[in-house]
Amino acid sequence: MATVICALQPLMDVLSFWQAELGMSNVLTLALRFGVMLVVALMGFCLSRQKKIYIIAGVICAALWAGHCWACLQKGYLDPFSDLVNYARVVQMPLFAVCFITFMKRNPRVFEGIKRGFAANFLIITAVLVLSILTDTCRPTYDLSWLGFMGWFSTSNAQSAIMSMLTPVVVWMAYESKRWWLIWVTVAAAYLQLFYIGTRLAFAAMVATTIGLTFTFLVTRHVDWKRIAALFVALIIAAGCVQYGPMYKNRNYYSDYTSTQQGYISQEMEEAMGGQEDFLKNFDKLNDAEKRYVLAPIYTFYTKDLCRRFTVNTVIEAYDYTYTVSDLTNARDRKITYCLLLQQEHPEVSKLFGMELGRMTWNDKNYDVENDFHGIYFLFGAAGLGLMIAFLGYFVYLILWALKKDAKKYFTPTAGAFGISWCIAIANAYFTAGVLRRPNSSFYLSL
Repeated sequence: MATVICALQPLMDVLSFWQAELGMSNVLTLALRFGVMLVVALMGFCLSRQKKIYIIAGVICAALWAGHCWACLQKGYLDPFSDLVNYARVVQMPLFAVCFITFMKRNPRVFEGIKRGFAANFLIITAVLVLSILTDTCRPTYDLSWLGFMGWFSTSNAQSAIMSMLTPVVVWMAYESKRWWLIWVTVAAAYLQLFYIGTRLAFAAMVATTIGLTFTFLVTRHVDWKRIAALFVALIIAAGCVQYGPMYKNRNYYSDYTSTQQGYISQEMEEAMGGQEDFLKNFDKLNDAEKRYVLAPIYTFYTKDLCRRFTVNTVIEAYDYTYTVSDLTNARDRKITYCLLLQQEHPEVSKLFGMELGRMTWNDKNYDVENDFHGIYFLFGAAGLGLMIAFLGYFVYLILWALKKDAKKYFTPTAGAFGISWCIAIANAYFTAGVLRRPNSSFYLSL
């Protein structure tokens, strides 16, 4: 059962990708995901010997949703159904975590099914990537520069997070098989995919997997340097070839763009200040009104939609009068700024229970933030963020308590591999919106 539930995740992602490519509705994949979620929840509840845990969790989720609806109604609801769907996506991870704990308590062999599921998903994703490249239908990681390989998967941050979470587990499984050729093949396949996905967090996952697993094997005395060597060889090759990879090239393109644009900004500011020498130093001496006069044309060009939505002066103040083009063109910062300004227009209760997702789209552009923890705060307020942190923190507490109680018993290669995967997931959630609010990737965190 666990293997099947796992294997459904990449298959639904591929189906969703082709629905989007063919201009079809995503109703089918949405129904499938909610169907799987409902079946897992019902099975967990029915099998559990502590049903009060499910009831308490349900009451907490219902209370948060009621508070969120109340906050949204203060401003006026645009699309309650889409908001509910978004809420279900966030709730899926803790729900699945509780259910799989129940499954493993009732049947310890479920964990073997999870391991097979990780291996199956790794093989499915690898096969899909190869097939997409051979058929010239591979989606790039970076749309503007057309760099990176993602296969038939739609969201770069989520796919990067998924491969990053899978890697330490499948590498550990290959290592435990004691087949030297399998560890080399697995590491090569995993690190190649992370390299060509080309995100910085994918590279960080290679480093975390190499160092983390080596440390784990050393501490648990499961060292075989012939197999561990595969990790270091792959990492050294990746580091040596980084300048030829999509991440480095994309960063160079962006750096060249910002350098050119910064020159235009300097020229614009110099003209606005009457051609003064050392105009950048003199800019800091201007009062706020004079600074806004100088910066207004720059902000109108680089943050046009924000200025139209919130006025130029408001946006300039929100950016603290910066004239650095990397700040003004940073998509993550822009979306956070949008949501902060949007929150100021809402009642105070929105800080506690969040804002409607539909409010974060303006002029056909989506300003839902690209950081999961920020996103949960803006969407479900301090209450939602607090509950999520408390849920994740509870497992951190359990891990630390177990290690303090008997580190030799609980710190095993298995625990190390899944622990590395968990840490990678949290890092991706902090820096991107690719985990906690994406059901395809949050699924792995729940395991």
